[in-house]
Amino acid sequence: MFCCTLPFLLGVAVAFAGLSYVMYIPIKEGIVDTYQARTTAIFSRLIGIVGGVTESLGIANRLTVSRMFTNLAFADNKPPPDTDELKVEDYIFDDVPVRLYRPTKANKPSPCVIFIHGGGWTILNVDTYDDVVSEFAVRSGYVFISIEYPLAPENPFPIPFEACLKAALHVFTHAETYGVDPQKIAIAGDSAGGNLAAAVALKLSELKDVPKLSFQWLIYPATQAFSFKTPSYIANDDAVPYFLQIKTMAQFWCNYLGINTPTMTKAFTTDNHTSRKLKQSIYASYVDSKLLPTKYQGSDNTRFDYGDDEISNQIEKVILNPYFAPLMARDLSGVAPAFVVTAEFDVLRDDGLMYAQRMKDAGVDVVVYNSPGSIHGFMMRGGSMPKYADSDHTIDMFVKYAKKQFK
Repeated sequence: MFCCTLPFLLGVAVAFAGLSYVMYIPIKEGIVDTYQARTTAIFSRLIGIVGGVTESLGIANRLTVSRMFTNLAFADNKPPPDTDELKVEDYIFDDVPVRLYRPTKANKPSPCVIFIHGGGWTILNVDTYDDVVSEFAVRSGYVFISIEYPLAPENPFPIPFEACLKAALHVFTHAETYGVDPQKIAIAGDSAGGNLAAAVALKLSELKDVPKLSFQWLIYPATQAFSFKTPSYIANDDAVPYFLQIKTMAQFWCNYLGINTPTMTKAFTTDNHTSRKLKQSIYASYVDSKLLPTKYQGSDNTRFDYGDDEISNQIEKVILNPYFAPLMARDLSGVAPAFVVTAEFDVLRDDGLMYAQRMKDAGVDVVVYNSPGSIHGFMMRGGSMPKYADSDHTIDMFVKYAKKQFK
């Protein structure tokens, strides 16, 4: 009997050790939402493990697994039902699918916020953001239009940007059709969606025959792929292990670029993707830590003083394109007023803060809120995950800001 139970006990011990290995993930001190952060880290770790196995067996690559897991976690893949507070409709705006959320208390014509979802340009969709955007619409009383842009790497830059721009222009030119006030239109987005929202806002500011945006709401936006050695990248790389880290963002940017190879990802993570010449150009000043609040500046940015000229020459024109990376724009003086939200323990914190400061320096009216103790994605909700501590407060801030801007 002992001989029979020993393998079983050993198996249990190994399984327990493996489960403990997966489940125990230290979270950086100071993070408020430790349960959500740890759950996110475990979820990300499991995706990495399963994706690694399926990829090695030739079943499915890591990105396919990530899409499957995140869609299952956040969406039921159908529009939410109409309620007493909200009516939801799907449309096609110039070949671009969108979902329109109309609060029953909305005026006609109503102010409107065009929303662009996050997900590193490669995962998530309008469905996964139903709960988030529905709450924004109901709490504000404004129409929200969520854009279903094509995902990278199958559709690299500029395809997602162009789809979002096309949908936004359709809103302006057909506003009355959808009960929207063409003089009261704003744009918003989180993470990669914040990148696209900022890029579209920049482009719209350059067009002469389009009404001006009322404002842009940028939620922890990714604004540059020039340096992965900003203070927030360095300080928060291990804040929530396996979640949004330097390597993760490098992979996201490479996917958006359409060149996601191990060599390219490694070059991005080490800042070896920009040449010595580029590091000495004016573009380097756009990611200077001096643009940050004093408490985040620390020492000078830790950039290597060399780079791979071959890689740099291959991608330089794209990573400096302001519609790919809005922080690289030479002139931001014409963009719409902005409400920029960042999270204290987010690798992208400095992307948002630097972009906000550059807009301020260009004379743009900017309000910045750096959510204390929060992590990337703290505005997300869905599934069984409880709300993050600061999400309600941040939505309240947005509603007050929007009411002022839409006057």
